[in-house]
Amino acid sequence: MKKLKFFNDISFHYIPRKENQMADALATIASMFQLTMHGDLLYIEFKCCGKPAHCCLIEEEQDGKLWYFDIKRYIEDKEYPREASDNDKRTLRRLAVGFFLSGGIMYKRNHDMVLL
Repeated sequence: MKKLKFFNDISFHYIPRKENQMADALATIASMFQLTMHGDLLYIEFKCCGKPAHCCLIEEEQDGKLWYFDIKRYIEDKEYPREASDNDKRTLRRLAVGFFLSGGIMYKRNHDMVLL
């Protein structure tokens, strides 16, 4: 209540738990900022998407292959891309451990080995 004097207007509203996703997101964002007593808050813009944000980021590569093509090929045939450096090969092996291939379908392994 000591901080009330820093605001011109304040109101409180009850939001049911199932509807508090925005409050959770705002709390996460707020925990990322370190403000001084007289510091200005950075401008934050919110944009609502019709589908989860991770779906908007999955794109085909320029060569027409999906992001997991090299991982799947390595799991199936232990083949590296022709142009792969030693570091690329090491990264591909490390990524491949996190996936499981069954009948042509690739599953992501969870930390407790549950397939996703």
